Order: sequence, then structure tokens, then C-alpha cells
Amino acid sequence: MKTLYVRVQPKTGATRFHRCAILFTQDWQRVDIDDATAKRLQSEQMLEVSETAPAGFVDVSAGDSAATTADGGGAGTSADAPPVDPAVRQAAIVEAIAGLPKDGAGLWTGTGKPQVAAIEAALGWPVTAAERDAAWEVCQ
Repeated sequence: MKTLYVRVQPKTGATRFHRCAILFTQDWQRVDIDDATAKRLQSEQMLEVSETAPAGFVDVSAGDSAATTADGGGAGTSADAPPVDPAVRQAAIVEAIAGLPKDGAGLWTGTGKPQVAAIEAALGWPVTAAERDAAWEVCQ
């Protein structure tokens, strides 16, 4: 396991971003993850990642070293696995859509819907157009 401190890159303008089924905000968050997940997070341009605790970091999850995943984590859950529960899955897609920058080039279709690929990039798992459309209705 590897410990990283991660937040949404402030200069992106996004307030929330999903990667590897973990929701990140602009606040620093400690995550304890495997090496493969650490590599993915460190290469993500939407995130700011540090191997040391940033100045002023307060661990609000003290005593809970598990990374928070979109499906609530738990036994048998991989950091890269999409949520199985349809309601949790849709909620994660809705949050990913809400976190997309409104002026992000290539993130939105000509009709104003978010690109499926943009949602998948934010979540780290595949999303269908039907799932995108259902989540988009919730966002409206």
C-alpha cells in the first residue's frame, strides 16, 4: 500500500473529480492505495498529488486509512471497480458530470451533453450513453 495526498488541481476550475472510483475535491485528501492506482493518480493532470502531507493538512478521516470509493468501499471492492449498485453508480456519474468544467474544450457534445469519454475519464470506469443520458436528466 502507498499513501498519497491528493486534491483537484486548483487551476483546472473543477471542484470535484473522480479518478479510480475515488471522488476528489479541492481539499487535500489522504488515500492509501495500491501501486497501480498510485501511478494512475500521479499521471492524472486534473489532480495535484503529493507523497508527503501538504502544509496545513488535517486528516479528517483519522483512524480510517481506507480510500473512499464511489461505492463505499468494503470487502471485495477494487479501487478501479465501478459501483455495482445502480443508484450509487448513477450518483457517481451525476457527480462526475457536475465536476466537468463548463468551458472544457472537447468535454461537451454539440447538443450540450457531456461526452461519455469525459465522464469515463473522470470516473476511471466505462459509462454507457444511456447511463450518461439518465444522469444528465438528474443534472438538469
